[in-house]
Amino acid sequence: MKLVIYQTSDLHGYVYPTNYVTEQPLGILKIGSYMKKDELNYDASLKIDCGDLVQGSALTHYLYKHDIERNPIIEGLENIKYDAYVLGNHEFNYGLDYLNKSYSPVCDKIINGNIEGLDFDTKPYKIFEFDGFKVGCIGFTTSFIPNWERPCNIEGLSFNDPVETYAKYEEELKEKCDFIIVCYHGGFEKSLEDNTTPTEALTKENQGSKLLEKFNSIDMVLSGHQHRSFITKIDNRICSQPLNNGQNFTKIVIDTETKEISYELVEVKNIDVEIDKELQSIFDDVEAKLQLYLDQEIGNFDKDIIVDDIFLARLNGHPIINFLHEVHLEAGNADISALSLFDSTIGFKKNVSIRDVLINYPYPNTLKILKVKGENIKKAIEKAATYFVLEDNKVVVNSTFLVPKVQHYNYDTFGGLDYEIDLNREFGDRVVSMKRNGEDMDLEKYYNVVMNNYRATNTSIYPSYEGAEVVGEVNIDISEIIIDYIQDKKMIKSEDKCNYKIKY
Repeated sequence: MKLVIYQTSDLHGYVYPTNYVTEQPLGILKIGSYMKKDELNYDASLKIDCGDLVQGSALTHYLYKHDIERNPIIEGLENIKYDAYVLGNHEFNYGLDYLNKSYSPVCDKIINGNIEGLDFDTKPYKIFEFDGFKVGCIGFTTSFIPNWERPCNIEGLSFNDPVETYAKYEEELKEKCDFIIVCYHGGFEKSLEDNTTPTEALTKENQGSKLLEKFNSIDMVLSGHQHRSFITKIDNRICSQPLNNGQNFTKIVIDTETKEISYELVEVKNIDVEIDKELQSIFDDVEAKLQLYLDQEIGNFDKDIIVDDIFLARLNGHPIINFLHEVHLEAGNADISALSLFDSTIGFKKNVSIRDVLINYPYPNTLKILKVKGENIKKAIEKAATYFVLEDNKVVVNSTFLVPKVQHYNYDTFGGLDYEIDLNREFGDRVVSMKRNGEDMDLEKYYNVVMNNYRATNTSIYPSYEGAEVVGEVNIDISEIIIDYIQDKKMIKSEDKCNYKIKY
């Protein structure tokens, strides 16, 4: 018989083919409509979602703010008849109450090998039998979550090491199953070509390579979290990871008799399918309400501050960067602000709606204020300065921010000071000037630096913040802080002058 396996991951609540500004080839409606039709070509199907499902879009923000009883995103996947779910790290962003409301109705389908303390019962693995062919699916979530998440959102939970946990279940899985799939909301920390060369700091955030290295019993790894896009064989075992927001998804066909396997990533842009009306009807009501909510006007700028080229905005500065620093500094009552410009940033027109804010800042980050020594602020700017390099006298993005995954979000700009970077100099020696109020910054003095909670806690990227004292927190989503700021000011004067200069 022929068994088709579909895997999604990091859908982030993208249902309709849009980011609520323009139409885009992505989303649950197209993927689900394809699956419901395509699975009829096979003897059996298995559908798995590997996490980061109910957070990350304008729709998920609306659902959270309006205290929904049943999450339509989960209902949508149930309509598609998903067989198994893995929790992602972003599932915890809205707190345990929201997590429980969303996932309790499908707790019998959640495969969770390494999170202890959840309010609903889950099983570490499930075994699916197809004409005597037994497929075991064990689920893991990156154990690095406590390094990012607000303690109140994971209170009472333990996140165990997936590698150590798999070892506990390996023998029983081998005994009961013909084929073992690790469904992992985490990625690969080493090269996909040789599985030996590290491609990132080995913090245990991503342990796909380690799982393959240690256990020969694993036949397949369906992964997520890194927002990469690949399907390949490592040591003759299929490993896949779809791109975020439902831009593509995994399709694997196993002939259970011959053991022949075909595999591909299906690109949503290439799907020509009529949207399933039953599936769409689940979202019609909430989508209509969402559109009204998004269109609420909250304030005005004195002129349009549109981002025409995000690369040039990062390089040369932009009024929206100045604005975001302004919001950071006021909300955190801080001396210095550090922030990144997300890829979704499009800027603002004069008249600002809630939609505009959520497009520019779609993540539920909060703010932390760290007490940081001046010399460590300089080290942080030096780290940011490695983002740009010169090739043939042209400024380009350093490949380490692009491979093995795109990490533009790890390039920070800094507000509350004036600084200058020279790209002609070596890494670690590119900052040529740092001034506050017209005077050189005192590298021995401590400053209060406001940044989002991800940057404050994930110090493997900016190690100069490691061990810094947390002197304040603003436990409100930054998108809400921005909305409140605009509503309070009503009219905002944009600032064109950039506080940093990058020489090349």
